Amino acid sequence: MTFTPTATIKLVIWDLDDTFWHGTLSEGPIALIDDNMAIVRTLLDRGIVSSIVSKNDPEPVRRVLEEAGIWDCFIFPKVSWNAKGSQIAQIIEQANLRADNVLFIDDNAINIEEARYRFPAMMVAYPQDVLPVLLTLPEARGKSDPEHTRLQQYKQLERKVVEQAESDLSNVEFLRQSQVRLRFDFDVERHFDRIVELINRSNQLNYTKVRLESDAALATFREQLQRHDVFAAAVFASDKYGAHGLIGFYMQRRTERENRLLHYVWSCRMMNAGLEQYVFERLGSPVIDVVQPVSNPIVVFDRVDWITEQVGEEEVAPGSAPRLLLLGSCDLTAVASYCSADRVEFVNGVKHGVMTRYDDFGFILGDPAAIARSRALPALPAWEPRDFAAFQQELGGAEILVLSLSATLKGHHLVTQDGVVVRIHPEGLGHAIDHDPASSWLTGAAFYDLTLAQKLTLLDHAVEWIDQRAVNARHVFLLGANTRDAATPMNEADRDLAQRYNQAALTLCAGRPGWEFVSIDEVVPANRLLDDRHYTRTGYLDIANHLNARMKAGKGAQTRTVRVSDPATHVPLVDLIRQGRRLSRLAIFGNRPKSQLAPIKQAVKLTPLSRMLRKALA
Repeated sequence: MTFTPTATIKLVIWDLDDTFWHGTLSEGPIALIDDNMAIVRTLLDRGIVSSIVSKNDPEPVRRVLEEAGIWDCFIFPKVSWNAKGSQIAQIIEQANLRADNVLFIDDNAINIEEARYRFPAMMVAYPQDVLPVLLTLPEARGKSDPEHTRLQQYKQLERKVVEQAESDLSNVEFLRQSQVRLRFDFDVERHFDRIVELINRSNQLNYTKVRLESDAALATFREQLQRHDVFAAAVFASDKYGAHGLIGFYMQRRTERENRLLHYVWSCRMMNAGLEQYVFERLGSPVIDVVQPVSNPIVVFDRVDWITEQVGEEEVAPGSAPRLLLLGSCDLTAVASYCSADRVEFVNGVKHGVMTRYDDFGFILGDPAAIARSRALPALPAWEPRDFAAFQQELGGAEILVLSLSATLKGHHLVTQDGVVVRIHPEGLGHAIDHDPASSWLTGAAFYDLTLAQKLTLLDHAVEWIDQRAVNARHVFLLGANTRDAATPMNEADRDLAQRYNQAALTLCAGRPGWEFVSIDEVVPANRLLDDRHYTRTGYLDIANHLNARMKAGKGAQTRTVRVSDPATHVPLVDLIRQGRRLSRLAIFGNRPKSQLAPIKQAVKLTPLSRMLRKALA
C-alpha cells in the first residue's frame, strides 16, 4: 500500500518490535536495522525529531538503544505495556505539536487502527509502505539543522516536563520557579528568514495566520516593516532548562486611532507558559482578529508575574523596570513601543472621533482648581479633567520622562467661559470647531493668537513646571524636531519653526541637571524620514535605542536636585494667554483654508437657519 503524506512531518513516532528492529525484544534476541537508525539521524539533520511508543519493559529497550548510540536521538520515549493510543496522546501533548504533523509507524494492524481512530488527522503507516520513501518525501524535507538545535530544544522541554511531573507544584507555581526570561529584538531584519519560516510553519499558536508564501505577500510584509506606524519584534525565550531561541514574533500597527496586531505567532516549544499573554498585555492588549484553530486563547492566567525581561546581558524583573512617563505628540506612540513596559502615556490620540492633544500648555500649566470645577471642559472634545489629574499624580512618581513638545508652538488657544485654556491644533480641536463653529461647547469661549516669542516663554514655563514636580526623575529627555527635507521638501516656515524650537529646547535642557535634548537630526538618519514629521519603523527604533542607551549609561544616578521657585512670582496661564491677540470665531479653522470661500462657509454655519437645519439632521 502506498503511503501518501497529508501534512508537513515534524515528528515520527516509531514502534520498535518488527518495525525499528527485527524481532521481539521480550521473546528473544533482536537485530537493529541500520537503515532505520540512519533515517532517524538524517531526519534530525533536517530538524525533524523522532519518538518511541513500544510495548516493552523500559530498561532493556534503553540498554539496547544506548549501546547502539541512538537512545539520545529520541524525545519523550514511551515504553510500557499500556495502550499505544494513550501513549501517543502523551507525546503529542508534551511535545506541544498537532497530530496533523505526526507520523506513526507500526507493523501491527491493531495499533495502526487504534491510532487512526484516536487521531484521525495523524499520519499512520506500516513500515514497508513508508520507510523506503520517507526521506524522499517533500513533507519530510524539513530544514537544515546540522547542529541538532531542534533536538536540543525538545530535550530541554523533556527535562522540564519530567521535573514538573515529579513536583507537587501547580502549573503557576512551577512557572514561577522556572526563571522564564524574554528578550525582544526589534532589529527584525536580522532574523527575517526565521520569522518568515515561523509565520508560514506555525499553526497552533499562529493567531493571525497571515502566510507569507508568495512574492507579493513578502513584498507587502517588507513594506509594512518600513511604515512609521508599524512596530515589530522577534521574541527570544529562555528558562533554567536552557535557551529556546527565537520563539515568537509580533507586528503591531499603532496609531492615534488604532492599536492592532497584524501578525502574532509563537512557537509551540513553550506553550502554556504565559508568553503570549504577557507580550499581548505588554503591547496594550491590541485588537486582534484571531484565525482559528489555535490551541490556546491568548489570555489564560489571571496575571503573568513570572517572566523577566532581558535587555542585552541585563535582566529586568517584573516590577523593577523604571517608571516611564511620555508626554506629547504622536511620535511618542512609536518610540514607546521600544521602551519600558512600565510606562504611562499622555500621548496624542483620538477620543470621541477628535484628535486629543496633550502637547498643550493648558494641560501642563493649567490651574487645577479651575479645571476641577470647569463645566465647559468636560464638554470639549479635548483632554479631560481626569487626564489632567492623572498627569499631575504620575509626574511625581516617574523615573524617566520623555517629552515631545515641538507642536506646542503651533495653533491658537481657546479660553473657556470658566477660565480653562486648551490649545487649538489644526488637526485636533480646530477640526471640530471648523466642522461645527456654532457648537454649544463653544458658548462664552474666547480665542487667542500668540506670537512665537510668547509661545517660547510658555515653553520655558512648562519645562520649569515639569522640572519642579518630577521629583523622582533621573532622566528627562526633550525630543527635538526634524529640520531636514524628506522625499518632499519641507515648508520653509515649518523648518524655521522647528529650528527655533530646537534652539530653545537645547537651551532649556542645558541649564537643568538630568535633562537632555535629543536631536532628531542627529539620531535619525535622513534615509529614514518618511516626511518632515514621520519616520520609518527603524527611525523610531533609532530614537528608542538612543534613549535606552542613555538610560543605561546613567543607571544608578542619583535623583536630580530640583530647584523650587516662588509660586507667588508665577503669572496664571489664563492671564498669559489673554495677553495674546484675540480672534473672532470666524478666524478659527480646523484645517488651513483651501480657498477664499472658507470664511464665507464658516459664517454660513453660524447662521440660525444653518444651526437649526444641522440640529434637525443630527
